[in-house]
Amino acid sequence: MDVAIKPFAIIKENTVSDHTQIPHLLRLIDDESATVRKAAAEALLAFGSSLELALSQLKEPLEESQVQKIRNFLKGYPEAESSAHDAEADASIFQPGQLVRHRRYNYRGVVVATDLSCQADNDWYFSNRTQPDQGQPWYHVLVHDSDQMTYAAQTSLEEDPSDEQVVHPLVSHFFSDFHDGQYIRNDIPWPFE
Repeated sequence: MDVAIKPFAIIKENTVSDHTQIPHLLRLIDDESATVRKAAAEALLAFGSSLELALSQLKEPLEESQVQKIRNFLKGYPEAESSAHDAEADASIFQPGQLVRHRRYNYRGVVVATDLSCQADNDWYFSNRTQPDQGQPWYHVLVHDSDQMTYAAQTSLEEDPSDEQVVHPLVSHFFSDFHDGQYIRNDIPWPFE
């Protein structure tokens, strides 16, 4: 009897995938049940761009052939990939052009770009005073009244209700206009995309 497992629904509600579940999910990719295999694919794809990093950090390292097998397995589930991408997009609460304020350091800024998970290397990440969850969205922010750019976790930011423009030398490079407290992002890509 096939038992429908719906881990994707749980992941979508929590919006942060649990990396400790990866070894268990990997055991399911060879399951006899197509329903179980599809659920495993959806759960793995919900990790988005952080999956490769998570695979490389497993306690029992995978060989390259095993990683390639996982990639090939996931390519067989384009509908799951689309659902996982939608879940990732839903997880991001700040958009490029939105004004934000850092909860701890109280600086204001404007979001230029979003990563669905932390893309910084471990040296950078662990050199910070705090280590917010890497699996949540992270934002590239132009800091008001400076030439600084920061990379901040979603939980470190809140909406800035001031509706005041940000003074930064790169604002005119990445944004075409400012209207109703929101910058309009142009087509110039963020340098690290």
